[in-house]
Amino acid sequence: MNTEHPNLPTDPRDAAAYWFARVHSGTFTVAEREWFAQWRQADSRHEREYRALDEIWQATGMLPEDELRELLEAPEPLAERRRQSRRRWLAGAGAACTAAVVGGVLFHSYGTETPDHVQRLATALGERRKASLSDGSIIDMNVSTELIVSYYATRRTVELLGGEATFSVAANSGRPFFVNAGDVDVRVTGTVFNVRREPDHVSVAVREGSVEVASGRWWNRARAVLTADMAASARPGHPLLAERADVAALTAWRQGKVVFKDQPLEEVLQEMNRYLSHPIHLADSRLKRLRMAGVFSIDDAEGFLLALQGQLPIAVVRRPDGGVDLSLLR
Repeated sequence: MNTEHPNLPTDPRDAAAYWFARVHSGTFTVAEREWFAQWRQADSRHEREYRALDEIWQATGMLPEDELRELLEAPEPLAERRRQSRRRWLAGAGAACTAAVVGGVLFHSYGTETPDHVQRLATALGERRKASLSDGSIIDMNVSTELIVSYYATRRTVELLGGEATFSVAANSGRPFFVNAGDVDVRVTGTVFNVRREPDHVSVAVREGSVEVASGRWWNRARAVLTADMAASARPGHPLLAERADVAALTAWRQGKVVFKDQPLEEVLQEMNRYLSHPIHLADSRLKRLRMAGVFSIDDAEGFLLALQGQLPIAVVRRPDGGVDLSLLR
């Protein structure tokens, strides 16, 4: 297995704090458990730093309540912690981990219990799939999607490794349903919502019910509550954006459709190419300025090309490999 976790700090002390927060987050996945075990075994400093945090975690229970509350309400930036003494830094890290577990609104500490059921699901390029889970929940998976379902006694979790899926969650207030997509976590008890994970961003859209979304690193999480017909987008280094949205259009792929509303041609092609076995390329950069609107079948590349030629001054050139180049009509 690749031991390079995408969110792991390079400094052993920072990494130990990261792992401690993940272990106690309530969304600790099977893949992370393996990464964590390998990280602890890779270097004696890793084990030492993690044990130090564990001791601090036990010690926080003995802190006066007012002092602990003060630490939680005024967490110090990571850069400042690095400039402090070891004792001061570890105290800050202990408080930060306490904040992540005790002070979190969305996610509760479930420890490191073993899942009752684990299932890996995936779709290939051009493949869409519906999966029924043991609790009655349903997952509609879009193309090129991979996820891991883990059911525990106190919660249900899905790790979305990449791609897009709509979750129709069977209500169970005593066993909440979590979706983890990198630095973004979604918590529900029963609802219908869509999560899409791209390399540079994660988007969440709600069709029915409500969800709680948390985004960012454990020491500085942004949170939002989404209700029906709302969506949120999370990008590294940017605030969590939540707003009203046309969720039916965003999830039209479930009916084999894709909807564009006066969008740049470059963006339109990026979306269509998710579904096409032979991609469409822009051979002329001037085409990026053109805009397009319409509802198209994701299984009908020829129909989409005909619509392109009907709406825009575009010439279509076929490649020997089956791909298509678009150029500006002269």
